[in-house]
Amino acid sequence: MILHVHYFGMIAEKVACESEKINVEKSISLFEFKTDLIKKYPALKNANYQIAVNQELENDDFKIDIDCEIALLPPFAGG
Repeated sequence: MILHVHYFGMIAEKVACESEKINVEKSISLFEFKTDLIKKYPALKNANYQIAVNQELENDDFKIDIDCEIALLPPFAGG
């Protein structure tokens, strides 16, 4: 399954790209996805961000089980 991953703001700076395609062989939880991403990009380990799957904010136990669009979003400032 192919995950279309988009990085925004300071997250894009930490990974040095704005988007990429990641192929995973099986369904994974968002926690597993984040763990794999931190192995690939250690700079994300202490970064503050939220993850949206198909434009919906999700938590760590969310199961990614189809081709998805994933966005790593930096903190938002209100005003």
